[in-house]
Amino acid sequence: MPELPAGSVMYGYPEECAKFSARHPLWEEMMANLVKALDIAFTRIQTMDNSGDRFVYFFGRVILEDFMEIALISQHGYGVAASKLVRSMYEFTVTLDYLHKHPEEADTFLDYHLIQQDKLLGRIIEIFGENVMDAKDIAEIRERAAGVKQDFMVPVCDHPGAKMRLNHTWNKLDFVSMAKTTGELGNLIISGYYLPLRHAHPTFGGFTERLETVNGTMRLKAEAQTDIADRSLMTAHNCVLFMLTVQKDHFKLAALEEPLQVCLRDFVRVWAPDSSLLKD
Repeated sequence: MPELPAGSVMYGYPEECAKFSARHPLWEEMMANLVKALDIAFTRIQTMDNSGDRFVYFFGRVILEDFMEIALISQHGYGVAASKLVRSMYEFTVTLDYLHKHPEEADTFLDYHLIQQDKLLGRIIEIFGENVMDAKDIAEIRERAAGVKQDFMVPVCDHPGAKMRLNHTWNKLDFVSMAKTTGELGNLIISGYYLPLRHAHPTFGGFTERLETVNGTMRLKAEAQTDIADRSLMTAHNCVLFMLTVQKDHFKLAALEEPLQVCLRDFVRVWAPDSSLLKD
């Protein structure tokens, strides 16, 4: 490790980084190859004709940032933190793929923002009162939401003639159903959605996963959460490769084909080095 300048401070856990490198000796080599593929996907000028193109490109960029954040904290042993971030990354990746396959629904996704703005406004007024904003601005937000509200009404049950309610999300599919439409990405629903949910919200399962009993005394685990970190990072690695595949297909990036194949093989080398897929 290089010597730090006098007066500087090091943050994090270098010893956990060393353990990470020992667990995953191919990580740096893999990252070098991955960065080449990411550069091809995002270091370029792209003409975008519609909202679907814009969402696919910029959601991909967000997923890239999420992956780098998860890699950083996983290397330092913060498995629970990585798991929380994976939940968001996975949802972005599923939505990215859905909008790639259904670009005509991108404007619907955009319109739901007006509903969300109106909901937020309602909570702000509830806490701070009507005078928190100019009356003209409040009226404009409410009017714009009312203009699209009918598009997001769903029946409260399956019975004919059932009353209608405002949907809690932009799509008539619930998230799990949407994930199933993505094919292989849907197989990550446990590690990308349900397990992270235990830590993203206060659940008993997530809580007890962070506790241990030593000599009859219960305490928060002092050790790094390497198992959760590795599980989360593997899921994030899966998502970033899926995202790159969508970028290649959506924007017809022929130059990305070969680097992506290298990255897909690297994934197996890092996470399943004994796989028969490497014996060709």
